Amino acid sequence: MNNMLIRIITLTLAIIIVTYLFPVNMIHLEGEGSAKLLSAFFTAIILALVNLIIRPIVKVLTLPINILTLGLFSLIINAAMLWIVDHFVEGFSVFGFWGYFLGALAISIINSVLYKLLIDKKK
Repeated sequence: MNNMLIRIITLTLAIIIVTYLFPVNMIHLEGEGSAKLLSAFFTAIILALVNLIIRPIVKVLTLPINILTLGLFSLIINAAMLWIVDHFVEGFSVFGFWGYFLGALAISIINSVLYKLLIDKKK
């Protein structure tokens, strides 16, 4: 449970960082101050649930094309998961294919780095 909470917190921070890194016409998180933080937290929870439930099914179904592209199709799957989250979360908006693609890539990288930093500090 503690590990899941750390993952949700790092994912929330990654979403906030990405919304500041990318222009508003690519990725936008509505609200100011604590409202923005709450929106990012809700987005992180939905993204974690989508990655936990839907992503494994999609990965299995797209295994042949993933093998043919040497795993690069996983980037498209990540963008699709972000697209699903965009449609479920009211205050989180992503625009265009490149917004989904680059946003998913940036969220994945930043989340991995933050999680690694927090886990190394914990040990």
